[in-house]
Amino acid sequence: MNAFTDEYTSRPDSKAEEANVNREKVIVILHYYRDADKAIKMNERVIKNLEDQYYSTLGAVNSDGMPHGKGTTSNQVERVVLNIPGSVTRTIDRLRRENEETERVKAEIAEELKCLNYTEKALVLGFYINGEHWERLSARVNYSPRQCRSIRAVALDRLAKRFAVNKTISRYRFPEK
Repeated sequence: MNAFTDEYTSRPDSKAEEANVNREKVIVILHYYRDADKAIKMNERVIKNLEDQYYSTLGAVNSDGMPHGKGTTSNQVERVVLNIPGSVTRTIDRLRRENEETERVKAEIAEELKCLNYTEKALVLGFYINGEHWERLSARVNYSPRQCRSIRAVALDRLAKRFAVNKTISRYRFPEK
């Protein structure tokens, strides 16, 4: 096969294959939603570690017990602030922007999840966010596991349409696994 035929054979030929591609994208978004809080906490820890390492003003503290205020910034504090590498401040700023963007995208995903009815929401959140098994989910919503999987498929299709219309979600580049 040549490159021309490979390109056309890899395209989805039917609506079912196209729906599978959309469902896979929705699943990636749901996994991102599940892991967003962990990513934010990790970034906050990195920021705190960098601030503790580089913004420590312990050397600027006089421990002789006598007041030394001059009404201006002390030389020790100036030295600490001026000696921080530019890469550290850029890293801290970048991580803060990433956290803000992650929180914004997570809030948009939560808004779109509200469009699902109770059964669809219980199945999608239970399976993709909480990692529950079909048997437990089916007992909760009083459907068979097979029916639950088909309800889940409908819910993923609805979410795919909603996510495609939402500008924040559709423009965001979600990490691929």
